[in-house]
Amino acid sequence: MHDAWYLAQLKPGGLDRAVVNLARQGFDSLMPVREETRRRAGRWRTIAKPLFPGYLFVKVPAGRQDWRAINATYGVSRLVALEAGRPTPVAPEIVCALQMRARQTTKSQQQAGMEVGDRVEVVSGPLATKFAEIEAISEQGRIYVLLELMGRYTRIELPVADVEHRSVDAEPSLA
Repeated sequence: MHDAWYLAQLKPGGLDRAVVNLARQGFDSLMPVREETRRRAGRWRTIAKPLFPGYLFVKVPAGRQDWRAINATYGVSRLVALEAGRPTPVAPEIVCALQMRARQTTKSQQQAGMEVGDRVEVVSGPLATKFAEIEAISEQGRIYVLLELMGRYTRIELPVADVEHRSVDAEPSLA
């Protein structure tokens, strides 16, 4: 017997409340997100948006039969059921793919931890050791930087993995 994952429909604004209360009851949950970069008030911001707004994946451990408790959890409207009386389990392959995607997103967010306007150092490729300023961050794991080359600023597209956030103090002085 193995753990089963179900899809829970959330009440409006109930995500945080549902996650906390499900954890108190011993249920793990998964909310896949995607990064979205938008311009707001003249600045570019990258934010995490739910991949499936209004829904949350919930894991019911093997041998545990009290899935009905999920329906009574604060923030949860109901478990999705395709047939009356029993929630429909989500295929394990789908959950596995979403978990891998979540790990990759978390890794890129940790690696990035950056915002438009931040100073970064290029750490790999032909431009390694050069410092640049972030101009934009795309959803596809690419970053656009302004790099000073031969006395002028040039816009360059790089993978997020090729840059690291550096404080201004870490930048070598030219004096």
